[in-house]
Amino acid sequence: MKKIQWLIALPSILLLCVSLFFDLDYLLYLSLAGFFLAMVIKQLRLRNRMFEMGHPDRNLDRHKDGDEGDSEIDVSGDD
Repeated sequence: MKKIQWLIALPSILLLCVSLFFDLDYLLYLSLAGFFLAMVIKQLRLRNRMFEMGHPDRNLDRHKDGDEGDSEIDVSGDD
């Protein structure tokens, strides 16, 4: 999927440069659509890692033993 994202994003960058240089609106919209599609593909790639990147309390029910483990931080100030 990463290769597909690059295959869409690189021509979009070139189209954006050409459209801005020659002031062509239709190429600008085409390049923006390519950027949008590349970002959608990126989000699809990252959706599998949402569990890793999410807040630990939100994913507490997905832990095997249901225990938070050593993820709590002692902020009482006692040494």
